[in-house]
Amino acid sequence: MRRVVTTNLAEPWTVRPATPDDAEAIESVRIATWKACYRGIVPDDYLDSLTVKSSRVAGLRTGIERAEVGRSLVAVVGSRIIGMGFAGPPEDDQLPARTGEVFAVYVLSEWQGRGVGRALLERLTSSLRALGYRSAILWTLRDRLPTRRFYESNGWELDGAKDSLDLQGRVHLVRYARDLIEQP
Repeated sequence: MRRVVTTNLAEPWTVRPATPDDAEAIESVRIATWKACYRGIVPDDYLDSLTVKSSRVAGLRTGIERAEVGRSLVAVVGSRIIGMGFAGPPEDDQLPARTGEVFAVYVLSEWQGRGVGRALLERLTSSLRALGYRSAILWTLRDRLPTRRFYESNGWELDGAKDSLDLQGRVHLVRYARDLIEQP
């Protein structure tokens, strides 16, 4: 049985730094977004198996506690988290110096197309810039075209790097890059 959440989409939303207490709701947003947006790209068996796990929530709490301000963000309506994003030092140590990474931008499907993702992405890139990064990368699913159009409309460009994940089936990734230096 599918749970239907009714919400007033006209309610104002804001973006704020994430706190360790947000970890479980952040994980719930990630899972809900994957299930809503990645069907047909990620195998259904994998998506159906996603649940909030205490070990992942604990890892998120620790990561948020240790992160610099602005690297872990949530979008909220009142006290309800409707989106989240993370950025920081890249996982790939082969990238040029002063390259940061946007690790995640997820917005509940009913809030997509309302500027929430754009606000999260802008705040994350501003945070990376403030931390001294001159460029940034992010990875996304190759076959998730709405997400790719979103990044492209926000100034990100494919840089040619590709990868894949085995999520009970091969899922292909592409990498985007962006210059963070302010233009006069």
